[in-house]
Amino acid sequence: MENVLIIGGNRFVGKALSERLLHKGVQVDVFNRSGTSSDLRTRDIEGIDIIQGDRNKPEDLAKIDFTKYDCIVDMCLFFESQFDLIEDRIDKDTNYIFVSSGAANSKYSEHYGDYGHDKKQVERRLQDSKLNYKIVRPSYIVGQGNHRPRLGYYMNKIINREHIEIGGNGQNNVNIVFVQDVVKHLERLATTPERTYEMIELVGDNIQIIDLIYKVNEYSREGEVLLVQDDENAILPKNDFTFETNWDYTKLDEGLKDYAEWYYKEGAKGYGYNI
Repeated sequence: MENVLIIGGNRFVGKALSERLLHKGVQVDVFNRSGTSSDLRTRDIEGIDIIQGDRNKPEDLAKIDFTKYDCIVDMCLFFESQFDLIEDRIDKDTNYIFVSSGAANSKYSEHYGDYGHDKKQVERRLQDSKLNYKIVRPSYIVGQGNHRPRLGYYMNKIINREHIEIGGNGQNNVNIVFVQDVVKHLERLATTPERTYEMIELVGDNIQIIDLIYKVNEYSREGEVLLVQDDENAILPKNDFTFETNWDYTKLDEGLKDYAEWYYKEGAKGYGYNI
């Protein structure tokens, strides 16, 4: 049986990936801080071992037997200093997957300040290392179970006839990818031990923010779209963030239909929204 360690996989993508790997017969361990590890336990995901700790503390990292894992999926690596703490602990043949960000793309890193630059710098460190690495760059991840419910936020505002904050005039294009697509490719990479040194941009549809909001409205049972310009509180930025899409991803209408069904069934209640 393959052994996989997920660092920081306590919610959303990490949860979905854990479940998918478990169904494939993979042994999954999750390392995260004590305040959030209970998220996995409350969902009764049998077979997951949780290692509580802070990746910024060497004494907590010492709890992990890095040699036992065939694959490590690192979902919360943001700084070079964090990479310094784990680089020598990981065997050069271990399949190591770094979940970076589309913000590391040189076209956009300036728009995302330190976040984009730091992710890009970690990528460079990996490329200069001897590790068996793979890098994924998701765009804005949306879907069921998102603890930052971008789609749910819009839907809640529409249903309750509240103003939706947009950056600028809302006519800038963004790219969104559904969580199931990200998980599918992470699973593929996690079960590909060869040194492929892949760097993949996991992306979906490009769409103007204002069009995205009205598209969400099509899947709301009732409500009204009310927009207000508010650069500070808008949940998506006012700059363009688009990518070429040349792989088979979940199309926006298909993903929104499934999301809306989940939202009305359980999502809104989980977010504390009124419907």
